[in-house]
Amino acid sequence: MEIVWIVLLLGAGAIIYNHMYRKRMYREIDRLEEWKIELMNRPVPDELAKVKQLNMTGETEQLFERWRQQWDEIVAVKLPNVEEQLFDTETLLEKYRYRQARRLLGQTEDGLRRLEEEVHQIIHEVNELIGSEEQSRAEIEELRTAHREAKKTLLAYRYTFGAAAELLDVRLAEAEKHFQSFAELTEAGNYLAARDVVLALRQELDRLAAMMKDIPALLGECQTSLPAQLAELADGYREMEQNGYILDHLDVERAIEEKQNKIQQCLAMIGELRVEEAKQTLAELKEEIDALYDSLEQEVLAHQYVQKEMPRIGGMLEELAADAKETQAEALFVQQSYHLPPGDLEKYRSIEKQLHQLQKRFWLIHDRAAEAKTAYSLLKEELEQLVGHIGMMKEEHEQFRVMLQTLRKDELIAREKLDHMRKTLSEALRLVQKSRLPGLSESYSHELAEAKTSLQTVAARLEEKPLDMPAVDEALEEAKVSVERLYERTVEMVEQAALAERTIQYGNRYRRRYPAVHKGLEEAEFLFRHYDYEEALRQAVATIESVEPGAFNRVQQLWRADDGGES
Repeated sequence: MEIVWIVLLLGAGAIIYNHMYRKRMYREIDRLEEWKIELMNRPVPDELAKVKQLNMTGETEQLFERWRQQWDEIVAVKLPNVEEQLFDTETLLEKYRYRQARRLLGQTEDGLRRLEEEVHQIIHEVNELIGSEEQSRAEIEELRTAHREAKKTLLAYRYTFGAAAELLDVRLAEAEKHFQSFAELTEAGNYLAARDVVLALRQELDRLAAMMKDIPALLGECQTSLPAQLAELADGYREMEQNGYILDHLDVERAIEEKQNKIQQCLAMIGELRVEEAKQTLAELKEEIDALYDSLEQEVLAHQYVQKEMPRIGGMLEELAADAKETQAEALFVQQSYHLPPGDLEKYRSIEKQLHQLQKRFWLIHDRAAEAKTAYSLLKEELEQLVGHIGMMKEEHEQFRVMLQTLRKDELIAREKLDHMRKTLSEALRLVQKSRLPGLSESYSHELAEAKTSLQTVAARLEEKPLDMPAVDEALEEAKVSVERLYERTVEMVEQAALAERTIQYGNRYRRRYPAVHKGLEEAEFLFRHYDYEEALRQAVATIESVEPGAFNRVQQLWRADDGGES
């Protein structure tokens, strides 16, 4: 029974699916049918009727016939084929041949898509033809006006165009032929070709208008402005030569001649209507003329620099020489008192050698300037390099002087450090005396002797002639370590001794009651009397802590209170 229900359910499902699928396919057929009708109702005949208003000859007639035939074939053949395919699809659906029906529907839709593109192309080409005719008719009148204005301008201002006027006449006459060509093509119904003529004519007239705008200004530069600048350059060059300037390296006369030849080339370019090429050449020519002006100006500025800076640089060298002489005397004095490393002495000899070379170089430049056979720009460049070397040498010289002064300053600092360490050692001895210790351990006495010896070594180093500061610094460092270690040991020893004595005194209250305390304190006293204060303190603390935990903390508090009050 259960199997029967399953079969019935599957059968019902298949029937429902079949019904839904057929319904969806019929909706697709209806959609394609509406698309076909919409294509058939496109206003192609109306658009073609607009073409008939044009001259139905030549290219227009050929295009019209092609479009009409295309549309007739669409309406009479292609769309009926679509209708037949849709009918065949319905037949297949009735026979439940769904796969073939689906494939045929896809083919029908592809066909309609191609027809859609073909109809769109026809309408687009028709509109392009009609639009080009209307646009060309409007633009040709604008171009006629522009052509007339160009001819008027050329006639009225012919003298401003120079040799280019004749070629402009020719180009304008050739452009005029395009108007006749446009009329003939339009009359013949060749509207698209006429449109090409309009575009070419506009391009040519735009070019001619731009040329006619640029040529007068370019001729003005070539015939007036630039020749005047070159003449001014030549005058300035000759005047500078008469005033003693050396300008052979600039070769100004040859450069001016080259520029004049370039101007003639530009004039020839303008006469041949190679206007853009002439503009580029003129731009380069202006830059070259500016560069010539700059070169002459640099010579003037260089002359001013040489005249002004030569005495100042000579003064710098004299001042440096005087400083070097003082440094030499200071170095001799320092050398007697201090040990100078070989590298420092070599550095000073190098400074002296460089100074001599700079002085020699300066006088060579000075003599060349006096002979007036060298360009001032070259002299200026050499003087600038010389100033740079003088600056570097002054810096080296100053570093050497600072090194000498540092040596003497380091000696004073070393003596101050020695005095400070002596005071530290005296303070350590004062602490020992003040604490009234029964004596000093052998190790402490040995450290004290080492500290005193290290101070004596520093003092001896400071009395050596010449003074070797690296050796002094080394002895100072050793003495510092020794004295600081002794001072710390002294403070620690005095504190241990004081605390040991106080702890023993505190523990005396337990001597009678606790034999072990009595024995432990006797050992601590023995160690104290034999100057082992650290071990005495350890023994005393261990003894009293055994009978009174925390007793040593109270001893420390009492000692600090008493010590603070005393101090």
